[in-house]
This record gives sequence, C-alpha cells and structure tokens, in this order.
Amino acid sequence: MRNDWFKIKQITKSIYAIDDRGEDILYLVVGKEKALLVDTGWGVGNLKKVVSTITDLPLIVVNTHGHPDHVSGDYQFSEIHIAEGDVPVLQQSFKEENRRWALENVLRGPFPDDFSAEQWLYSELPNIIPIKDKHLFDLGNKIIEVIEVPGHSPGCIVLIDHEERVLFSGDSILKGYTWLHLDHSTTLSKYLLSLKKLKTEMSKFDAILPAHSDFPLQAEIISEFISGAEDILEGRRKGIAHQTFAGDGLLCTFGSCGIVYNSSRL
Repeated sequence: MRNDWFKIKQITKSIYAIDDRGEDILYLVVGKEKALLVDTGWGVGNLKKVVSTITDLPLIVVNTHGHPDHVSGDYQFSEIHIAEGDVPVLQQSFKEENRRWALENVLRGPFPDDFSAEQWLYSELPNIIPIKDKHLFDLGNKIIEVIEVPGHSPGCIVLIDHEERVLFSGDSILKGYTWLHLDHSTTLSKYLLSLKKLKTEMSKFDAILPAHSDFPLQAEIISEFISGAEDILEGRRKGIAHQTFAGDGLLCTFGSCGIVYNSSRL
C-alpha cells in the first residue's frame, strides 16, 4: 500500500518538518499541552493521521495564507485559523472549478491508495476562525505569536516560536522568488512595509523555516529582501519578464532571493 506521501524530519526538540511530496513544507510544533500545525498542504495524503503518529495532544491548525498548496488539506480538520484578510483567498481555493484545475494540472501521482479524487474535489471547508496581528497561541510551555505581513497575499502571516527562536515564514520569506504578481497580491510598497515591520521583530528569532526552498534560513535574508525591494522602487534595479503558471510578472533577483512583481502595482 502506498502511504509514503509525506516525509517527516525532526528539526528541534519540538518542531517537525512535514514534506508534502516536494510541493511544500508543513511544520508541526509540539508543546506541553497543545500542538500547532502550520499549513495543511495539498491534502492528498492523510495529514491528520501523520500528525497523530507524532502527537496525540489537542491540535491547533493555522494557515499562513489562503493559497491551495497551503490550505487544501484543511478539510481533514474540524477548524482552522487564518488571518481575516485571507479568508476570501481561502474560500476561492475550495471552489470546485479551482480544485478541479489543480487536480488536472498541478497534482502529480502516484497518489496514496486511500486517496479519493472525488472526495478531495468536493471537500468542504471546516470552521474558520479569523485571527489578527499579534494573536498568541499558548501551547502550554511555549507561545506562538502571529505577525501579519501583507504582500504575497493580503492576509499573509508569519509565526514566531519564542522558545525555539524560530520564524515560520510561509511564502513571505523564501530562498527563491516571492510572488507579488498575483491578482490579489499587495503593492510592492506595502510588502516593503511588511518586511520592515518584520525586521523590528528579529530580536525574537534566529532562524527562518519557509514553506518552500531550503531550510533553515538565516534571519539576515530579510535585509536582502528589504534592499532588493527598495532598489526596485527607487529605480536602481528593474526586473525581467518572467512567466509562471499563475501569470506573468517581472523577476528581480538579489543575493539569494528575488521578487516577481507587477510594474503597475508598485
């Protein structure tokens, strides 16, 4: 029977990385009284069962933003938390036509034996609990703090594990290209404000765990993004034409990262 969809790696005494078949990385934080799951991925594998092999503590599920590769597994849980600004994005990800497109154009097999494409296609969202900037999740012996960082999407968040001094960055900070060219992405200027806001929080974390790309990243990569965004906005750098499956934009690279942006939304 094929159930090897996920690969699990313990990063610290309380943090586990769950590789979603190479498409994205989910993170499970295990506290003394509760556990917290950062994103649910594509929802093809039985994520709930995988989590249960690591911990049986009550589980809090948090979406860093509403894109389908981060939220499509939400249906496996009874409730999820997401920033209020990304609730519409999440709802779009669960529309039948969007899930059908992903099933036909993005997801790749071989799928687990217990995966039902029909059940996945028509799955419904669980109870949605909107959260805001500075929300705190208490896991018993550790606090996980929410920081809103609009940019990639209007309600993007990152989460800080104060005890482990780790930032879970979703798609907001990557070793690679952060997408700002999507229809619902904010302006580059607003993303820059989010980056500067995040820099003021750097005394709380040393390492960054992104949803894609290599990990961990050093916190200093935030300064690379800030310098790059400022260079674009002040005309010192200009992107080149770049195509993605989610639309075209301009790609500007700097250091170990880059931004895909829309020249009409600076």
